[in-house]
Amino acid sequence: MMLFGINFNLYYLILIGNVRTALKSEELHWYLGIIGISTLAIAVNISGIVNGAGQCLRYAFFQVSSIITTTGYSTADFNEWPTFSKAILLMLMVIGGCAGSTGGGVKVSRVVIACKSIVRDMRRLLHPHAVQSIRVDDNPVDKKDAHAVMVFLAAFFMLFAVLFLITSLDGYDMVTSATAVLACISNIGPGLELVGPLGSFAIFSAPVKIALSFGMLFGRLELFPMMMLFVPSTWHRS
Repeated sequence: MMLFGINFNLYYLILIGNVRTALKSEELHWYLGIIGISTLAIAVNISGIVNGAGQCLRYAFFQVSSIITTTGYSTADFNEWPTFSKAILLMLMVIGGCAGSTGGGVKVSRVVIACKSIVRDMRRLLHPHAVQSIRVDDNPVDKKDAHAVMVFLAAFFMLFAVLFLITSLDGYDMVTSATAVLACISNIGPGLELVGPLGSFAIFSAPVKIALSFGMLFGRLELFPMMMLFVPSTWHRS
């Protein structure tokens, strides 16, 4: 699961013998770092309810790999895990895999650029006249690309908010409703509480299921191409 959450372009670089360039990928470093830190944090957090360090690491590593790559498998009922562990899994649902991989979510590359944009703007406040640029893999990120990432993130969370309001009409608790929406947009599979690994989306009403179905399409086919279908001018003849 973890291997197929990596950008497939890196595998191409390895196949043509450019292994060093592939291993220098900043997105790859972030991706592996997120998996490693999340696995260790969850393993420590669940040590009080799971016997043995090896068992804790196995449960944590499998679940982290499954969630961040949006594969949807589970070997444990993580609904029973402490809130801290579930919060980490929730963040991984948003992040997703690398760009150019089989994973869903907002993608690690966008998270990297968003974080660097925040740091750049904070530095601008301290040094207004300094020239600040965002660099990924030692290459400058174009302003249009950085802006496109922020617009995508804004659209992602606006879609989440709309679907969350629709889902909440069924009257289930906020965690169930919110994670159901997030699981659909990011194509995760399970959420938390009633839609956890032992739960089901069958509890929702037909209108909410239709809304969540659109959420899955938005998440898999990308947001803006799907949004264009709802713009009247898209269907006008030129």
